[in-house]
Amino acid sequence: MNIPLYMYLPIAGNSVNMAAILGLGGAVGLLSGIFGVGGGFFMTPLLIMLGIPPTVAAASDSNQIIGASTSGTLAHFRLGNVDFKMGFLLLAGISPKFAALLTTIPQCVLGGATVTVFSTIAMTGMKLIASQDLTARNTTIVGLSAALGVGISQASEALSQFPEAFTMVFGQSPVVIATIMAVLLNLILPREK
Repeated sequence: MNIPLYMYLPIAGNSVNMAAILGLGGAVGLLSGIFGVGGGFFMTPLLIMLGIPPTVAAASDSNQIIGASTSGTLAHFRLGNVDFKMGFLLLAGISPKFAALLTTIPQCVLGGATVTVFSTIAMTGMKLIASQDLTARNTTIVGLSAALGVGISQASEALSQFPEAFTMVFGQSPVVIATIMAVLLNLILPREK
C-alpha cells in the first residue's frame, strides 16, 4: 500500500509534505508548551517558510489555537481552576452593547486600571523570583535574560542581519528572547552544590 507523502491543499494552492506538517505541529506544540507562548507565534512563520501564503497560514493556525485552548481549559476545569465569572465577562466583551458601555469609562480610570494590572503582574513576577534562593547562578540567569530581552527589543537593528523569518519569530517580543536565554543559561550554567 502506497502512502502519499504530499497532499494538495486547494485553498493554499500548493502541495505540502505531510510528514513535515505533522512534525512541525508536534515541534510547535512542544515549543509552545516549554516557552508558554501561543503556537501561532511559532507556527505562522514556519508555514510561510514552507510556501503557504501568509493569509492562509495565519487563518489555518487558528485551528491549532482552538484545540490547544479547549484542551487547556478542560484540564484546568478538572483541577478546579476555571473562573466562570471571569469567562462570562470575557465573552461579554464581544457583545456590542457591553463594548459600548465600556467606551463610557473615562480615560483616567482606564489608565489607572492599566497601571494597577501591570504593576500587579510585575510584582507577582518579582515575588516568584524572590521565592527562590538568590544565588549567583539564579541572579545571572534572571539578569542576563531580562537584559537581552529588553536590549534586543530596544535596539531592533541588532537583528537586521538575520533573515526576515528569524526576526519575525525572535525580534517581535522581548519575552521570546528572554525565555530562550533563561532556558539556555539554566542548562549551561553549572548548578551550585
